[in-house]
Amino acid sequence: MFNKTPKLYKTESEINDEISGDLAVKFKIALKEFSKLGIEGVVQGDLLYTQSDLKTENIDGVPCVTFHPNTIVYAVPKSSDLGKRISKSKIGVVWHTTYRGKTLESMSASFGKAIATKQSKVNSVWSIDAVFQDKSGNATMTKSETDTLTAKLSAAGSLFRKIKANKLNELSTNEELNARVNTFINQKVREGTRITNVKAFIIGLQRYIEDVAKKEADKVKQQKTKDAKIQKGKDLLMYFDKKDLKDIGNIFELYNLLVDAKHLIIDKLNKVEGITTLLKTAKGFEVTGQEGFVAIDHVGQNTLKIVDRLEFSKANFSTEYIKGWQK
Repeated sequence: MFNKTPKLYKTESEINDEISGDLAVKFKIALKEFSKLGIEGVVQGDLLYTQSDLKTENIDGVPCVTFHPNTIVYAVPKSSDLGKRISKSKIGVVWHTTYRGKTLESMSASFGKAIATKQSKVNSVWSIDAVFQDKSGNATMTKSETDTLTAKLSAAGSLFRKIKANKLNELSTNEELNARVNTFINQKVREGTRITNVKAFIIGLQRYIEDVAKKEADKVKQQKTKDAKIQKGKDLLMYFDKKDLKDIGNIFELYNLLVDAKHLIIDKLNKVEGITTLLKTAKGFEVTGQEGFVAIDHVGQNTLKIVDRLEFSKANFSTEYIKGWQK
């Protein structure tokens, strides 16, 4: 709907005119079933399943109803009240965003609002809000855990103040350099490794930038263009001047401290009881944490998503784990 060319279907015939196959089937079910909910205004959510996506799997000997919309498999004991509700439903959705405005172009988004709870209850739709609920009390941090998190953040603040502003700003504003650093870090994520030795990481990063420049130069024929590609790599490598290596090292030490703090929060949130989350492999299932969590400010306008990249992002990249769209 919010694309440059909006797609908005109000009838089955409009769906049939534009799309086909499984996607068309899902759109038709959504059109029919969501119209029963009495939705006010415009809301957005993630489709979890339609009835044909639901399967019965034995998880640790317990028959569970499962659905697998993306990387993560969600499992609920079939005999539970929730399992029965899901099994009887025709479609499942988790709502996360409300929009307000007179036109699509002028609408503004707000997050963390109750959506499903305001809708009509129908057995054919399993509809929930993307709001964190800790009914077990497991997400409450102990004093020791709070002290550990505070120490990490305090250390990050102290290190941040030591870094020259120009080195942080250049890394932020130089799009080519920023892209190379992010791609190199993503390679480490795919390997399931963190930055443990900062000096070795920086050396590896410089070699990577140099290799990318050489590969790009090898793709072109004219010597002038080759030289320009090589020079671009050399220009990026000027960022790693010897006199600035301490600052650059501190940037990645800061990165590590923030990752440590993030993992403390994610580990705590993952302890909350809820729907079982799994990864599917050719050999069976592996237990995993949630895809991520979104922190929302008190007025519901700004959001920050935190993800365990060494677990979820690695799984997302990895061919070892079967995704929901793969047969």
